[in-house]
Amino acid sequence: MPDLELPTNLMREMTELAAPRRTWLADLPAVVETVSRECSLEVGRPFQPGGVTSWTAPARTAAGERVVLKVGWRHDEALHEADGLAAWNGDGAVRLLAHRVLDHTTALLLEACEPGTPLSDIRPPEEQDVVIAGLLRRLWIEPAADSPFRPLTSMCDVWADEFEEKLTRAPHLDPGLARTGMEQFRELPRTATQSRLLCTDLHPDNVLSARHVAAMLRP
Repeated sequence: MPDLELPTNLMREMTELAAPRRTWLADLPAVVETVSRECSLEVGRPFQPGGVTSWTAPARTAAGERVVLKVGWRHDEALHEADGLAAWNGDGAVRLLAHRVLDHTTALLLEACEPGTPLSDIRPPEEQDVVIAGLLRRLWIEPAADSPFRPLTSMCDVWADEFEEKLTRAPHLDPGLARTGMEQFRELPRTATQSRLLCTDLHPDNVLSARHVAAMLRP
């Protein structure tokens, strides 16, 4: 990756990446350069240790505004990330400023979380749960009728299929108990009587402090 620093977590995963993500990674320097030029961004070094499905770094706009550029690998679980952020519009989540979809990539220009400290670093576990519960009340909005979001039933079916395939290679698990659990995993979403927009990866490491939600994180 000449001229483009990679987060350590992404570097660690490089030898095990499947072909589609290797293609994304090979294109990453050109994508970052293209998006930076088109959005007139001065992009800094990536956040460390970073993740394994995106390259994310602080940046400044031509007007001097502090923002964040996130260049992510397009995969099923992040398929509608931009749509979700647009629907929340900064209420409980960072505000989406712009986005662009390319062949293997979704590039997001985001509001910067400042100071950006993870919830897991500043609160004990029992207090983290309280903050997460408060966020859920804000994030559980009713999606618009024409929204592109997939129903939870279809996502749970995919996850259950993946688990059952892996179960054949996990002799230490009780197959009867595991399959009973997966039956419940498939059936429970079908009992829902309301539609709500869900955040599928909400945990304390993914909740950052920011000025517009400071009251939620204040002791």
